[in-house]
Amino acid sequence: MLTTLIVCMANCGVPTTTADETGAAAAAYLQACHEMHVLRARRCPGVEVPVLLQCANDIERELPQKFRADFRNGQRVLAQKFAANVPAITETRFAEALAANAGDEMLACQAVTAENAHRRLQLMRQLKSFGKGR
Repeated sequence: MLTTLIVCMANCGVPTTTADETGAAAAAYLQACHEMHVLRARRCPGVEVPVLLQCANDIERELPQKFRADFRNGQRVLAQKFAANVPAITETRFAEALAANAGDEMLACQAVTAENAHRRLQLMRQLKSFGKGR
């Protein structure tokens, strides 16, 4: 179980088990939190960002007990992946929002922030549903 959750958090293909799905949702939620920090640092200094420790605590609270230690260990694996991938992902999302908003940076910031909040909400709902079988 440990390996499945951590591997899926770091680089999961199509999730096939509950551990896979849980790991993928946890990683995606944490990534979305990291994206907001990159967005603020690079493009949108005025946006409010979630506290990363709070994001991790929110995820852990929703995980079944048997996955919590796995999640803590998996965060270390994700740190390298996020450092390498999140800036490019964030830049792509911002560029798409900028194009969709006629080059208006403020509107692009608002659009990316709203999309990120919506994505985090959906992922948290998913995590809550996985955690019901604790």
